[in-house]
Amino acid sequence: EEWIEDNGELSRLGVGIILEPSDDVSLIKNSLDSIELIALDFRNFDDGRSYSQAYLLSKRWQFRGEIIGINAHLDQLQFMIRSGITRYQLLESYSGFNEEDYANGFSICYQAAANNHGLNLKY
Repeated sequence: EEWIEDNGELSRLGVGIILEPSDDVSLIKNSLDSIELIALDFRNFDDGRSYSQAYLLSKRWQFRGEIIGINAHLDQLQFMIRSGITRYQLLESYSGFNEEDYANGFSICYQAAANNHGLNLKY
C-alpha cells in the first residue's frame, strides 16, 4: 500500500518491496521498471500464493529484478526456483542443512516452469 501511495518518490530511489501472500501483486505491475527487488514471504508452509506471485512477476510481466523468497522452508526450494524465485533466505531453524540437496532434489520435472525448465531438465 505504501508503494502505491508514494510511487513517484519511491521509484526514483531504486527501492525493493516486500509482499505478503495476501497482497495483490497486480497493483504494482505497471511500476516494475522502477523496482529493483521484490521479496515474497513463504513463512506459512501451507500457503501457495507466493508461488503464484513469483510466476506472475517473472513469466507474465517479465520482471528482471531480483525476486527473493524470504522465510523459506527447505522443502519449498525447488518449487520456489521453478516458480521464478532468483534467490532465497531460509528460516533460521534450517541453518546447517545442505540446501543444494533440497533445491535439486528431483532429477526430472514433468511440468514447464517459469524458469523454462521442464521434462528431463534438471537445474
